[in-house]
Amino acid sequence: MSPRSNLKKPLLYLLIGSVLLSALLGIVLVLRGNWGWLEVRVILTTVIFAVASVCGLACDLSRTPSGLNLMPKSGLVLTAVTTALMLFGIWIEVGSEAYWKTTTVLISIGIATIHVSLLSIAKLASRFRWVYFLGTQIIFGLALLIATVIVFEINSELLWRFLAAHSIVVAAISIVIPILHRISKTDANRGDLLMPVEARNVESIDQQIAQLEERLAQLRTLRAQLVGGTLS
Repeated sequence: MSPRSNLKKPLLYLLIGSVLLSALLGIVLVLRGNWGWLEVRVILTTVIFAVASVCGLACDLSRTPSGLNLMPKSGLVLTAVTTALMLFGIWIEVGSEAYWKTTTVLISIGIATIHVSLLSIAKLASRFRWVYFLGTQIIFGLALLIATVIVFEINSELLWRFLAAHSIVVAAISIVIPILHRISKTDANRGDLLMPVEARNVESIDQQIAQLEERLAQLRTLRAQLVGGTLS
């Protein structure tokens, strides 16, 4: 991804358009009082596009100006794949159980990937970074556990309780990490604690400074040539 993402504006427009279209269709259908499978599919389609655009924006927000950006890129790919699978399944009316299980599993993993990407926005001091690492394992562990339940259709009261407890831990991690980010901001050395948006802004400013310095060097060279030509 380039520092200036080409996806941000299209995703914003898609989000706004999906929300407005959903609202408009909802009003029309309520006034008509006629709900059919076609109308439901249209509403679901706009909702899917709205959710996909939010997920895409979250991935774009968490990318950094340098590095591989594996999590944001993986989140974007999973968002695109699951969106296509859901739309195809809804409109073609796929009845395959394996198809919907695969789609649900990918959605679970995609949500976990985007969740971890969003948490990576919080830049933690070195003494707190183990919390993010541990949180990553817990979040993906929950996603894999949900995927296992879906694939093997496990129905156990003990397992559901464990899932509920696991979800509470994930929620707690999601709250603690931003708090630790705020605490890390008080550290004396904050150079490596810039959030992705801040880092991209700094990089953009550095690029503009470099361009200005290059332009100044060219102007100085031109001035020296003109002055030298005049004196000769």
